[in-house]
Amino acid sequence: MPRLARLGTFGALTAAALVLAACEPAPAVDPVNDRGFIPGGDYALVGMDGATVPLRNMTLTIAETTVSGRGPCNGYGAKNNAELPLVALSPLQRTNVPCGKNTTIENRFFSVLQSATEMEYYGGVLKVKSPQTWLIFERGVTGAQAQVTAVDQARAGQ
Repeated sequence: MPRLARLGTFGALTAAALVLAACEPAPAVDPVNDRGFIPGGDYALVGMDGATVPLRNMTLTIAETTVSGRGPCNGYGAKNNAELPLVALSPLQRTNVPCGKNTTIENRFFSVLQSATEMEYYGGVLKVKSPQTWLIFERGVTGAQAQVTAVDQARAGQ
């Protein structure tokens, strides 16, 4: 009988520990960085139309109610008129730098982004969904990706 009494005590202690753990307050949500489970900040495009992109030279920056970034040649920005993870972008405001051989991929990127309807973030990967396809981004942008020099822009036209 003492053995059953010990199991009863052990069971009671286990139950008490679980009850106390359930009373632990939930971690605070940081309103600046909580965007419908979509972390704000910088991302680099790694995939589009079911394939990898040739260079990591297209970026996306997510802020509270806006998105911005760079294509291979042009910068862009837009207001998100929905609450993340939903997306309803106002018309993209873009710079107008000639893009040469990168025109097709940049225009495709802007077209897919403009028609985006939602975002999904999991395991460091951001997926931007449009009716046409997905844009796949990885978190972070290197300094070289964030800055496009006049030389880079001139090379894009070659």
